[in-house]
Amino acid sequence: MLNGIPSLIVGNLGRDPESQQVNGKTIARLSVGVNPRVKKQGSWQDAPTVWYRVTVWDQYTAQHILASLHKRDRVVCYGIVTSDEYQGKVNLDMSADVVGVDLNRSDVRVMPRQNNGGQSRQTPGYANRQATRQEASAGDPWGSGDGFTTASSDFGGSDEPEF
Repeated sequence: MLNGIPSLIVGNLGRDPESQQVNGKTIARLSVGVNPRVKKQGSWQDAPTVWYRVTVWDQYTAQHILASLHKRDRVVCYGIVTSDEYQGKVNLDMSADVVGVDLNRSDVRVMPRQNNGGQSRQTPGYANRQATRQEASAGDPWGSGDGFTTASSDFGGSDEPEF
């Protein structure tokens, strides 16, 4: 049973992420301001900012957040939202499983995660997809070399994949 509501929020960091030690592990705490839009008298307007206290419990993710994100960065967070009330004020808390940046507002370069041995942890076929993309013809942007489409022979020769 869930003790909250699974939610996705998109907002701006109100301050730099903060680290905290819990049971010898580093966690990250974020303050994320979400600006909802409301329609009033036929036009869209900004509603007051809603603030979420976001906690990231995964140590690797927390350390990456602490090294990468800063005040005012636009972030996307997915996790479980709970609320409580204190002295008439509602507090929204999120335990986030996923935190990322809004690609509409940030330039990023995705790099495979490094394990302790210093070698990249790649998903099966990652290197093959990268090589195929590089070899794909520049004149055929919809070709099958993009790593996402598959030839029918990959699925036993039929037109549809068998799941």
